Amino acid sequence: MMHARDHHLRMMRPPAADPSALESARLMEAILHLADLISEVVREEKALIARPEGADFSALVARKSHLALELGKLMQVAEGKTPTERVRQRLATLSAELAANERLLRRHMDAVYEISSLIGDAIEQSTADGTYSSEIAQRRARP
Repeated sequence: MMHARDHHLRMMRPPAADPSALESARLMEAILHLADLISEVVREEKALIARPEGADFSALVARKSHLALELGKLMQVAEGKTPTERVRQRLATLSAELAANERLLRRHMDAVYEISSLIGDAIEQSTADGTYSSEIAQRRARP
C-alpha cells in the first residue's frame, strides 16, 4: 500500500527522459559542433590563401576532409530524425560558407594556373630563341 507521502514524492520526480529524444538531441548538438569546426577550418583556409607563405594546406585540407566525413556519417545516423530549426539554419549557413570557399579556391587555382602558364610560356620563348641553348651546350661540353 502506497502512503500519501510516497505518492507525493513520486509525482515530484521528473518523468524519465525519452531515450530516443535524448539521442536525437545529442545528435543535433554533435552536428552543430561539427558544423562549427568546419567553419573554423574554412576561415583558416581563407586566411592561408591571403598569406600563403609557408602555409601547410595539406594538413588543413586533411582536417577539412575528415570533418566533412564525420558530418556525413552523423547525417546518415540522423536520417529520418527531424532536425531542429537551429540545426537547419546552421547547416544552411555552413552550405553558404562552403560555396563561398569553393568559389575562392577556384579563383585561387585559376590564378595559380594562369601564372604557371605565363612562366611556362616565358621559358618556352626564351629557349626557342636560343638564349639558354648555347649555355647548356657549353656546360655539356666541359669535362
